[in-house]
Amino acid sequence: MTLEEQFSRLIQILQLIEREPWMWDAADLEAKFEVSRATIERDIAILRQWGQIKRKRGKFGLAEMKFLPTSFTPPEALALRLAGTSFAGQAGAAYKDTLASALRKIDLALPGRIAAEIKKAHQRVAVSQPVVRDFSAQVYQDLQEATVRHHPVEITYYSRSRQEPTRRRVDPYGLTFKIGAWYLVAYCHLRKGIRTFALDRIKWMRVDEGLRFKYPSDFDLNEWLAKGWQLQAGGEPTEVVVRFDPEVASWIAGGHWHPTQRIEKRPDGSILFRVTVTGYEEMLYWVLSFGAQAEVLEPAPLRAAVAEAAIKMSERYGVAEAPVMA
Repeated sequence: MTLEEQFSRLIQILQLIEREPWMWDAADLEAKFEVSRATIERDIAILRQWGQIKRKRGKFGLAEMKFLPTSFTPPEALALRLAGTSFAGQAGAAYKDTLASALRKIDLALPGRIAAEIKKAHQRVAVSQPVVRDFSAQVYQDLQEATVRHHPVEITYYSRSRQEPTRRRVDPYGLTFKIGAWYLVAYCHLRKGIRTFALDRIKWMRVDEGLRFKYPSDFDLNEWLAKGWQLQAGGEPTEVVVRFDPEVASWIAGGHWHPTQRIEKRPDGSILFRVTVTGYEEMLYWVLSFGAQAEVLEPAPLRAAVAEAAIKMSERYGVAEAPVMA
């Protein structure tokens, strides 16, 4: 064995552990590189001596690195603080303490004059926070670890549609934060397909650390989520067409609502808003939020759902026609 071969193997070991932390043990590396256990142990000893990796329950992960101090301009420091504060407020318990600690370190590293400028500027910028559904930070952390290590998970899930708990076995593919809540994207063995699970509705869970599932090589979390309007990314893509009145047309046209959106301007000032999504049923409440200034043209089932909701609202308020405002 040459020094070049050993150095190349050390780099490859680091790359493997970086991509899949806490998933490789000495036996796995021995089989991967087709060398003896003694050779792998010598490599590990070198990497540990360099402070690059650490071992926990026989598995290897990267050691925490202490980064060299850096400098920020006032706009950069303000941007970091605003972004951190905003995300901490939205993400809830998952990153709240971690972000607070990171922001304190940034504040301590700033020169006094810049720190004073940032504090003054921050007090003059308000970022509104949406309502965030509460959940267990421990559930989030356990699921994140299971996702990285490819461990299957058993959960008791309270479905909003069924209004009753069900026991599921899932293979976690990723986590996403949308519309004020954290969701797990996972393959559900009960439903035989990829589903999303709100973390606040997981009432019990157990990570099966003794097993590992095969993560699908053709699955990309962001690409999968981009197919749907919000979270329902399964099913066949459907084109949705909504006409918006002139009063809201410019606001709709100026927003980025979906990667597939197309805007068609009409002579009367209205627009046709087109998107191609899976799970178009999720668009119902979005369309309703614009009241009579939005009209679904396609598909027919979504148009019927909006009409049914409008009829029920009229019945609830006891009006058959629009009341005259004094």
